[in-house]
Amino acid sequence: MIAAGLVERSLNHLLRQSPGAPAALARHAGAGVRFDLGVVRYDARIADDGYFSQAAIDAPDAVIAPTAALVARLPFAGREAFRFADYRGDPALLATLDRVFRQLEWDVESDLVPWVGDVAAARLHHLGRGALAALGDAATALGRNVGEYAVEEAEVMARGVDVARFNRQVDALADDSERLAARLRRLEAEAR
Repeated sequence: MIAAGLVERSLNHLLRQSPGAPAALARHAGAGVRFDLGVVRYDARIADDGYFSQAAIDAPDAVIAPTAALVARLPFAGREAFRFADYRGDPALLATLDRVFRQLEWDVESDLVPWVGDVAAARLHHLGRGALAALGDAATALGRNVGEYAVEEAEVMARGVDVARFNRQVDALADDSERLAARLRRLEAEAR
């Protein structure tokens, strides 16, 4: 399994770049973790040194699976989207995994240094961060523009103020109807 080996190496590389992460996971040595991606599953055991080791697991101690909410939010929310994943299993292990995964951050610059040198790695890293920020800004602006178009131009969505006004009118009509019904009941009772 080339993909499973790549996942293992990538996770362990990120763990090596995050001080304290392997030590936190080492407290759960031997525990089985399943990353269930729907089509593909990656099963691993936490080794004594706190790193992941690919292993066949019948009953994992923890299962982490993406949800539609996670996939929809991932491009815009980044790591924060992972709170929408489906987590099942041992609460202590899941809490540790959550803490560890939140602190994982790829040190791209240090990985580029052996290939291109210190100065070029710093410049490439800076350029990459700028490009990602620009993409994020463009996605935000696109979302705002699409929303505005849907409301103002195409009129396929209502404006928030119009929805609020409609809701107030519906509430007022419901109150008026209830008062009318109570008055009718009172008049009928008097007529008897």
